[in-house]
Amino acid sequence: MNERNEQTKKWLNVNVLLMGVNILVWLFLCMKGDTRNAQFMFIHGAMYPTDVLNGEWYRLFSAMFLHFGAEHLISNMFMQYFLGDMLLRALCQWKFAVIYLFAGIGGNITSLIMMIWTGDYAVAAGASGAIYGIIGALLWVVLRNGGRFESISVPRMLLATVLYISYGFTTEGVDAWAHLGGAVAGFLAAIILYRKNIPIAVEEWDNV
Repeated sequence: MNERNEQTKKWLNVNVLLMGVNILVWLFLCMKGDTRNAQFMFIHGAMYPTDVLNGEWYRLFSAMFLHFGAEHLISNMFMQYFLGDMLLRALCQWKFAVIYLFAGIGGNITSLIMMIWTGDYAVAAGASGAIYGIIGALLWVVLRNGGRFESISVPRMLLATVLYISYGFTTEGVDAWAHLGGAVAGFLAAIILYRKNIPIAVEEWDNV
């Protein structure tokens, strides 16, 4: 019975819920048009600097749940499931949600700033900033636990972080600044929200 309850809890959590929102939004948009089309995605809430600066700030949020085609969605959801599952073993549900949303918006703000700085405007969307926020948060969890959390060590986490972020800067069509901004935002949010669980010695319980 306990094993069944654990399996149920694994599927009924905020990470899976957020994944479900991403998938349902994509399926809904597929019924209305082509999610690989930038103009179509812009109409339905993707981010574009000019419109955000003209007051459409909601795009910093809505763009988090939009994806350009099935490949974009699947790759992001694959990463989110496994990375999110690891982070949820360290954080409660609401803290995970705060980090995810904060990192997603932080990643989009970073992307917006860099587009304005470089003058290279593009329609942007995707959960990548939020997912990289999970990576940033995991890095803090590992550091806070003395260099190891379960099977994750600092060298392993640093290597993964560098490789993931480098991929964005070396791959065409990937919003690398959103990745970097999301990772930094997730790391900072975890510093505030994560508290290491320190077990109380058996003999101390009499004094609690």
